[in-house]
Amino acid sequence: MGDQEENFFGTARKFRGEYGRRGLSREILERPPRDLRQGRARAYAMRVYPLNKTVLSIRGEKAASFLNGITSNTLDQPQNAFLNVHGRIIATFDQLKLSDDHYLSVVTTDFVPAVLAHLDRFARLSKVTLAKENLSVYYDVLNEYQPKENEYRIRQKSGQLVLVRNPLPHSMSAEEFTQFRLDQEIPLHGIDYGDEFILNVDEERFVSYTKGCFLGQEPVAKVHNRSRPTWKLSVKFENELDDESRKKMTSTAINPRTQQTRGFVFFRNG
Repeated sequence: MGDQEENFFGTARKFRGEYGRRGLSREILERPPRDLRQGRARAYAMRVYPLNKTVLSIRGEKAASFLNGITSNTLDQPQNAFLNVHGRIIATFDQLKLSDDHYLSVVTTDFVPAVLAHLDRFARLSKVTLAKENLSVYYDVLNEYQPKENEYRIRQKSGQLVLVRNPLPHSMSAEEFTQFRLDQEIPLHGIDYGDEFILNVDEERFVSYTKGCFLGQEPVAKVHNRSRPTWKLSVKFENELDDESRKKMTSTAINPRTQQTRGFVFFRNG
């Protein structure tokens, strides 16, 4: 066994010990990159998947106060959201603080125009600058990648996002990445949800209930304190749903363990 092949299987064994209890598909945990299965360890590719994301740079002396007022979570958390006054999603995003006056926001590319339009009037008042960074975004399932100079990583529910200057070799197929997301219940903005009320998507990951005022806080706080979200986004099997709900499922795939179709769907909460 070559050094790279041995390294892959050693990493996979460590990953199974750390994450296997969460139900990650055995296929994803144990399947070596295609080149290794064919005996070509020299072409080793990491278990990463390219994402349709754009990295926005937010700079300025008042960058922190600017973001605090228009985002739903604290700036020390990995995920956040831009909401409208009704608490509905403009974009959810991953974030990273580089300094007191410089932050990175990782937004699904399709929603960048809406985000920039939303932020523009507030940015001019706060004298912060918005720019697109020349960075590619990958989901690193096994936490393998070590960022180089001027590259970054953002922790996730499982694995990490890596923001890199040059393309990475990768071996995960779209189907494998979907299985991973279903195992870990990681929906994607633009695929599994759009402009829904933020608490229907997730009640904890994108929202702080103690940070103070932010755009959209009033309806969010009202639902959180007085009732519960009407809908909840989760992974369900087809046989758990009625016909109408089955039609609304997203990121559907056959579970390799049960051979049943599953996917993300909004279902009535209670």
